[in-house]
Amino acid sequence: MERPNDPIISTPLVARAARLGIVAWSTVGIAVLVYLFGRYVLYPIRIIFPPLILALIIVYLLNPSVSFLERRGMRRGLATFFTYLTILSAVGVGLAYLIPVVSHQAVEFGKSLPDFLTKAQHDLVSFARKIGLTVKGHHLFSSFGPRGQFSSFVGRITSIGVGVLHVVLTVVLGIVIGFYLLMDLPKLRQGVQGAIPLKRRGEVQDIGHKLSVAVGGYFRGQLLVAAFVAMASMLGLWLVGLPYWAPVGLIAGLFNLVPLIGPFIGAIPALFIAFTTSSVGSGPIQLGPGWPLAVGASAVLLIVQQIDNHVVSPNVVARTVRLHPLSVMISLLAAGTLLGLWGMLLVIPVVASAKILLVHYWDTRMVWPPPEQEAPPRTPADEAGAQASTAAPPQRGRPAERVPAAAGPPSDGNTGGGARAGGRQWGWRVLTGLRVSRGRRPRSGARKG
Repeated sequence: MERPNDPIISTPLVARAARLGIVAWSTVGIAVLVYLFGRYVLYPIRIIFPPLILALIIVYLLNPSVSFLERRGMRRGLATFFTYLTILSAVGVGLAYLIPVVSHQAVEFGKSLPDFLTKAQHDLVSFARKIGLTVKGHHLFSSFGPRGQFSSFVGRITSIGVGVLHVVLTVVLGIVIGFYLLMDLPKLRQGVQGAIPLKRRGEVQDIGHKLSVAVGGYFRGQLLVAAFVAMASMLGLWLVGLPYWAPVGLIAGLFNLVPLIGPFIGAIPALFIAFTTSSVGSGPIQLGPGWPLAVGASAVLLIVQQIDNHVVSPNVVARTVRLHPLSVMISLLAAGTLLGLWGMLLVIPVVASAKILLVHYWDTRMVWPPPEQEAPPRTPADEAGAQASTAAPPQRGRPAERVPAAAGPPSDGNTGGGARAGGRQWGWRVLTGLRVSRGRRPRSGARKG
């Protein structure tokens, strides 16, 4: 009896083209839906995201301490209040000493900035003449001068305005929301777990634990490292006599949150001040302006970075966020272009979370056989075929028929890579939802008539 012809979709080339087409159009549709949702749903309510993000960061930072106190017998609400009181008191005392110094030096720096820019312009023109270049016009920083836009911008920074009120409101709301999230975190966790089907609950809990460890460890480690870099940079720059050492140290600590390129960006203000200032600070080691002060400031920042890279970060930052440097650079450039500094600060945990999800999906959905998946039950026909093949001895002159292996995904006809091809084909079926019909091979128990 002749087997009916296979449909067109069973052709490997046509099936592969259909899969790629379905995946491509699905990707386009998802991208369009994400854009519409972000543009018409998330963008009008964007004001709630800064305090919410700050609250989530606070939860990731303080939840280990609150959980530790809770395991020691303290109630969750009391543990949250005690942790908040301790942390806020420490931060308040530190800011009480730093804010007057930083604000005074920032105002003085804003007043001296036109003189710094004038000297920098003069030095650049002199250097260009020494190497044989002719500079037409000596107003390289005209827009940054006393009457330029940058000078007025610096003046606006020192004044109290809507931006300061917005920052204060964001911080206060973030602290309050973080307090309530910390206090009710077990209830929220139980509610989320109850909404997950029992069959998938273990898998979702495992993914959530990995995400929590990665994101929480990254935030806690990076903030502690940034605080160390800021304090150590302030101390070192004050020792070598760099003017405005307090805001420069804070800038170095802030940009240290940005991986790879942050330390280099944080060193730019220190070198600019060292080359353009005409006076030195009040530190015990008062290096002269110009190259001596620049070399001293560079040595201080280099020593701080070496201590951070070899002593502080290996013991503080969790090693769960492992990304290739090229991925980090591309992510930072894209996030900096789209969202500015905040995007550069938050893109690494976002990319790390996406990596965890993609790796989990690949390991559990794109391989054959899937993990924790039982073998398919044997049918009565399979049992009868197996008994017939084992009971009936092979006849003389006729080779014994082999019993095929357990049913699995059909291969593409390749004898060497059947399992690998079957795994890829099964993965594509999961992605596209498309089943390829193939002719079934005759069972081993059936005899030819």
